[in-house]
Amino acid sequence: MNYILIGLQVLILLGIGSLFLFRKYLFSYSSEKGKNLATKEDIGDITRKVEDVKTGYITEIERLKVDLSLLSRKNNILLDEKIRVFKRLQKRLVDFKKYCEAALGSYDDRGELHPNLNVLAEGIDKAALQHITALHQMEQEDFIFLSKKSRSILAELHHNCSMMCSMELAVFGEEAGSKMAKSTIPVYESAIRNIDSCLQSLYEELEFPSSGE
Repeated sequence: MNYILIGLQVLILLGIGSLFLFRKYLFSYSSEKGKNLATKEDIGDITRKVEDVKTGYITEIERLKVDLSLLSRKNNILLDEKIRVFKRLQKRLVDFKKYCEAALGSYDDRGELHPNLNVLAEGIDKAALQHITALHQMEQEDFIFLSKKSRSILAELHHNCSMMCSMELAVFGEEAGSKMAKSTIPVYESAIRNIDSCLQSLYEELEFPSSGE
């Protein structure tokens, strides 16, 4: 009987001990499980934040690409228009220069090979007023595509050559070798230099890269 009681007590003690051990293991397992679950949630949260940043970065890059594309297209259009305007001005300025050179040949004895007003090509106006008026009209028509500097260059040419109009009226009908006709020579020579300077300045305004760059 005593052995049975002792055996039961031993079993009870073993059961209580096992219960404590199981409880401790269960608590440890639950705690570790909770840590793993929390770690997974943290990783998921970090992953979502990284993806959000990545998506935002890609969106911003695409927006910048669109903006740069539009800016590049705008600059190309503006450059094309500036080239178109330059070509118009260039033709008129070159014709003006040819006229001045022909006038020199008519009012000065420069030899048979020098051009004069009688052999000036058709389509080239034979009066300074016509050239200056045409240049002024071009400036007004293409005002938006001309920089402030370009307009200033054309205004300076207009100012420097404006006296030619009055001068030509004064010498109209004069003989080539007359004193009045001779006085026109430095005016036309100055006009040619002014036209060359104007052409060079307008070309530089196109902002083409130089050969040294």
